[in-house]
Amino acid sequence: MGAKLRVLEVEDDPGTRTLLAAALTRLPGVELCAAAADGLEGLELLERLHPDAVLLDLIMPCLDGLGFLRALDRKRRPVVVVTSQASNQALIRYALSLGASYYLVKPLNFQTLPPLLEGLCLQPLVQRGVDLLEAMGARGRGVWAAARAAAVLARDETALLKQAYAPTIAAEQTNYAGVEKNIRAMVDKLHQAASPGYLALLGDCPAVRPNNLAFLQALARALRESN
Repeated sequence: MGAKLRVLEVEDDPGTRTLLAAALTRLPGVELCAAAADGLEGLELLERLHPDAVLLDLIMPCLDGLGFLRALDRKRRPVVVVTSQASNQALIRYALSLGASYYLVKPLNFQTLPPLLEGLCLQPLVQRGVDLLEAMGARGRGVWAAARAAAVLARDETALLKQAYAPTIAAEQTNYAGVEKNIRAMVDKLHQAASPGYLALLGDCPAVRPNNLAFLQALARALRESN
């Protein structure tokens, strides 16, 4: 995708912070927007910069990683990936119960971060897309395919359909034509039913069924507005 993921690093160890920052700047699709030395500074930067994702250490002075997680607004929190040397299963479960999106045990495989962060950042948008479509009366495989595609377009308005379809192609082991067909079938049914939600999404009921791209762009706009 064209739009880079903006990542906030929250890590107290200067050496690890420098190493992680250097690695992130070399990764495609990722932009390090800031680095914090403890949880309190992390919260301040989070409020000011609104990153897409946070890489969060657990053991830190002033405010540790668990305190950072407790302080987050659950409705407006970014994706938070805990990065820690601690591998205790009870601690991992507790961090996830506080709202961490994922838990990585150090040392990190930096090359896996871009696809991991991309997938995690898309999940809330995808779920909102599914909710919107199901409220319109949509059913079937086209629902998740359209929600994933709209989530990609919501994050990057310049993305092509082949990029928007990529998450479904990977998740369902299908191809471009299969995704296109499922979404088209879903939109056909929505257009015929012309539910209030469908009409609200498009602003009116067009005489001709919108093509997949036009429909997905409308859904993507709704996702951005609800974000």
